Amino acid sequence: MKIHYLICSALLLATPTTTKAGEWELSAEGYAQGLYGYAATPQRFDQQNKKNHGIGKGEINLSAAYDFNDDYRLSFNLDINGGIDRELKSYNQGAWGEEAYVIADSPYGRLMLGQTFNVDAQFHEGAPTAGAITNNNDVVDFISNPNWKRNKHTTKFATLNTTYINTDGVAAKASYITPEIYGTMLGITYVPDAYNRRGLINKHASYEKDDGFVASLYTEQDLDFAEIKASLGYAEFHDDDKEMSASLQISRGNWTLGGGYRKTYIDGNDKNSTPVTEQTPEFFDGYREGEAWNVGIGYEIGPFKTALSYFEAKASHADNKDKIVTFSNQYQVNKYVEVYAAATHVDFEGATNNQGYAFVTGVGITF
Repeated sequence: MKIHYLICSALLLATPTTTKAGEWELSAEGYAQGLYGYAATPQRFDQQNKKNHGIGKGEINLSAAYDFNDDYRLSFNLDINGGIDRELKSYNQGAWGEEAYVIADSPYGRLMLGQTFNVDAQFHEGAPTAGAITNNNDVVDFISNPNWKRNKHTTKFATLNTTYINTDGVAAKASYITPEIYGTMLGITYVPDAYNRRGLINKHASYEKDDGFVASLYTEQDLDFAEIKASLGYAEFHDDDKEMSASLQISRGNWTLGGGYRKTYIDGNDKNSTPVTEQTPEFFDGYREGEAWNVGIGYEIGPFKTALSYFEAKASHADNKDKIVTFSNQYQVNKYVEVYAAATHVDFEGATNNQGYAFVTGVGITF
């Protein structure tokens, strides 16, 4: 399955195109998934969850690239994504969204302008993933988390939901990535307006229109006995928070071991939380002071891919906490069709609690 920040990473690390200079290269690709999940929860939590729930999601990626010569390349990109009956309405327009951006490559590095993830989200590795559940938003489609809400009435992230920096989502931004030197690159992102529905910020917050910047370092090294990928990130979202992240993956043969960490905090220059209202419920922006980490192991052989991971997030000054264990599997039937099977256990603590298991199966089509 392809999600956008992994696509951006693949674009970043791709080898130079073989298209002849002076030619346009047009591309269209995408995926669609249909998933069914069953939630097995203690009776006291049944009211918060749908026992049987199905969702749909997909994305279409369109691009037009022009090669001036072997060193200079310009591409125009449009990604259209959407979902049906998802728990978090976090696409740009709610149930659907768009990402339009331009990428310019040269011997001096890469420049990206438009609706993209920041450089830390592009560089971050973290725990390996597979199949239908590749991030925590996928988990809460089937067993809800009271700490994470995003719909037309309410936006609340009392805890972090990733180990990479995603506060700004795909808000319009400018990013520069240096050329690779000994397997290492530095990236810098400037965000004029950090609010975006794919991020964590509530549009009614007092700091909603503020800007920010993100810097991240990425390295990939072959140590003969194993391959290592690692990243370090730092961000300042003005009047919101400051953030740090790190990730590491070690691969040998068919096995991959990885993990990530993220820390957020507020200093004296950051604005206090907006007063509690219907649109800004109590502790709606608890993500501003907290931490999250994950660890996992993945295995891939032929058409089969599997991953086992653990994610934990907690608020610094409250009892809100999330624990997620996920075992997810994927089988590539042919070039276009994948089938999925996954199980997850969650323990969410906050103003209200939720816990239990979810079992998910489904099919995906890539094109």
